[in-house]
Amino acid sequence: MVMRILLTLALAAQAGSPLKARKQTTLDFPDGKRIVADVVDTPVERERGLMFRKKLPKDYGMLFVFSRELPMTFWMKNTLVSLDIVFIGADKKVTKVHERVKASTEKTPDEDVARVGGPAQFVLELPAGAAARHRLKEGEPLAFKAEPPER
Repeated sequence: MVMRILLTLALAAQAGSPLKARKQTTLDFPDGKRIVADVVDTPVERERGLMFRKKLPKDYGMLFVFSRELPMTFWMKNTLVSLDIVFIGADKKVTKVHERVKASTEKTPDEDVARVGGPAQFVLELPAGAAARHRLKEGEPLAFKAEPPER
């Protein structure tokens, strides 16, 4: 299983194309804006995330879904665009907002790759600047539907 996951990631990386999420959800933000986000809830999809994407639409999001709330750390290895990363608890309230997290490339040394974290069951990645534009802040509730995967 691990070998198949690594092979899938390697083939996608060679092709330079992002994996397509199979699911989507809508998120309602405090400013009244609603966006559609790709839902990634499998190990392969979560590991791949937004790697190798050269640009993102203004109102795009990717929602990472985990089986339970835990301290999470995300890193930006091979993430070619700057992101806002929003950590969301099991109660669907924002626990941490990291704005304009620095992008990286395949040539960025691991020790220089940006890492951010916070407690979360859900993590929302947005194009840089979107969190401020939509007034996302700690303690703010978000409305969305996403079923946690089985453990």
